[in-house]
Formats: sequence, structure tokens, C-alpha cells
Amino acid sequence: MAAARKGFTLPTSSSEEMFDARRSDADSRSVVYAFADGRFAGNPAAVVLYNRYPATAECLRLARLFRQPVTVFLRPLEETGHFEIRWFTQNAELDLCGHGTFAATYWLFRAGCGRSERIFYHSRSGLLDAWLHGDAIQVALPVIHTTPADPMEYDAIQQCMGVPVREIRKAYDDYVVVVDNERVVLGYEPNFQGIAQIDCRGIILTTQVDSDGAFAEFDIVSRVFLPRIAIDEDQVCVSAHCKLYPYWAKLLGKTDLRALQASEAGGVLELSSWDGRVIVRGRAKLA
Repeated sequence: MAAARKGFTLPTSSSEEMFDARRSDADSRSVVYAFADGRFAGNPAAVVLYNRYPATAECLRLARLFRQPVTVFLRPLEETGHFEIRWFTQNAELDLCGHGTFAATYWLFRAGCGRSERIFYHSRSGLLDAWLHGDAIQVALPVIHTTPADPMEYDAIQQCMGVPVREIRKAYDDYVVVVDNERVVLGYEPNFQGIAQIDCRGIILTTQVDSDGAFAEFDIVSRVFLPRIAIDEDQVCVSAHCKLYPYWAKLLGKTDLRALQASEAGGVLELSSWDGRVIVRGRAKLA
């Protein structure tokens, strides 16, 4: 049986029917760098299209073979422009992966598989949709609200992070650690072993950018640590911004935000909202 956790599932191969994927399947994947725009390298994802999905254990095996942070499995549905989508790290299946969805959208439009103006994804997190906006891609994802961490959670996470904290909030799967200075975010040296002991998918470290600093063109900056799902530091985590957007939009009194994920590769996300969803815009490129 698979072990369910907050926001992800750890599959176990012993109970899964194995699918004998042909070598051509493994060799035909494309790697897309989501939120790469010249200045920043973005976050890679492998994208594979199947008429019939492999079993879960085979998806996990292929994700390990491809060695990307996330592998996206797509299956076309009968209705034009509709696809089933699943996301795998090298040890888990995710409930939601925004950068993987973004990469899949770029690949489908580039390959001519998106025969309508919008692409719709049927996923663990419900129906998602994406479309082109000039030379950029836009993806609509669910807003994920956060609430203040309780005192025991606050103490455990503050001790683990080891930096001055303004606020700690929690979503259903992550904790959001808000600090007062962008230098704390940029210079943070994570204790991955300690973070992996926290009962969550991962930790999001964030702050408002300094108005007179090097990143004044942005509104917020963040880094994301996900060692429990085999991603020590996520290069660009869109699902994290589904939690950051409602928090910062309210605090800053803005409906449009420019966000920098200050990982080693880095990425820029343009955030807005419509009809109760977070709209994420950015650019991508093939590896």
C-alpha cells in the first residue's frame, strides 16, 4: 500500500502491477525549464505523454531514471485539449506541482498537442487550466490559504530554522516562515536533515524585498526546501506561491505581484488572481 502524507504519497512497489514500458517511452521524454527567461535558469521537469498510463510503481521508476526534480505524466482524454496529469518526484507522487504543469503546457503547445486556446488538466487537485499570453504561459491554480502555526509548531520550526522569525504560518502541506530581511532569505544555509523531520511536505522561507536593494524590481522573494520528497531545495516552486500570493497580496495591498525564487538557478513568477484562483505567468525553454 502507498503511504499517504500531507500533499504527497510515497508509493510502495510491492503492491503495484508493473507496466513494462518500452525503451522508446523512456527515451522520448522532453525536459522543459519552467520560469527560465535568460537571467534565471528556472526549474526543470521531464514531460512524458502516454495513451495509457504506466502503473504507479513504473511511473516512480521512470522518474528515478529521468533524474529530474519532477516528472510529469500526461494522458490525452477524449475531449480536445483535456489531459490527465500526474506528477512524481524521485520518491513520491504529488497532489499538485505547478512548475510541472507549467512545463507540460509549454511542451504541449510547442508540440502542437494543444489544439484549442486552453489546455485543461484533470488532476488530484481538481481541474486546472492553462493558456498562452503572448510569448508567456499562464496557469490557473487553486488558492491555498495559510493560518498561524500553533505554539508547539512555532517553537519546533523556529528551532529548526535557526533565524529570527516574524511569523510562521501553515498550509495543509507546508509551513511558511516569514522573516524581516531579504538578506536572511538570500544567505540562509538550510539544515535539510532537520527540515526533513518536520511533519510537512516542506518549508517556505519568504520576505518582502528591500525597496532599495538589488531585487527592488520584485515584490517578494522566497526559497523552498522539500527534502522529504527528494528535493532538498526546489529551484522554482509554484505550489508554494499558491500559498504566498494570498498572504502577500493582502499584506501589501496589491493584486499583481512579481516574485523571485532565489534558488541557485532562480526563477521569476508573475502572480495575479481571477475567479478565486492564482494565475501564474512566466516563460520556459526546452533543455
